Amino acid sequence: MRAVIEEALRLYPPAAVLSREAIADDEILGVRIPAGTVVSISPYVLHRRANLWTSPDAYDPSRFLGGARDRIDRFAYIPFGAGPRVCIGMAFSMQEAIIILANLLRTFRFELVEGHPVAPRQRVTLRPRDGMRMHVRRRESSGKNSI
Repeated sequence: MRAVIEEALRLYPPAAVLSREAIADDEILGVRIPAGTVVSISPYVLHRRANLWTSPDAYDPSRFLGGARDRIDRFAYIPFGAGPRVCIGMAFSMQEAIIILANLLRTFRFELVEGHPVAPRQRVTLRPRDGMRMHVRRRESSGKNSI
């Protein structure tokens, strides 16, 4: 379940752009960055770089399973930021997402309404431009673990 959520966050990170102020002069790939410069980093773009990800636009949760997860560069996957300013809610939100998704999927099936467009929209956080219109159907149950 965690790999499913991590791959969704790779393709659609909640914060599509992060900004930081350079605290000292620096140089990145030959470009001088003076202290005080605001530098923007886009996890949305970073997570889709072909030199970091195989089939970067494809949804593939297996990239976060077993040893594959260990081969991901530390700063190639930053849906919650990185370093000293990483989101303090990261661990809680991941745990919460896993619990909620597991409970929903145990009880319901979700199918995207045919023909409904799915495209991202950048606001404070990244979200679906036109929502996610779904058909929600209760799963058949044998009586075990049902709500």
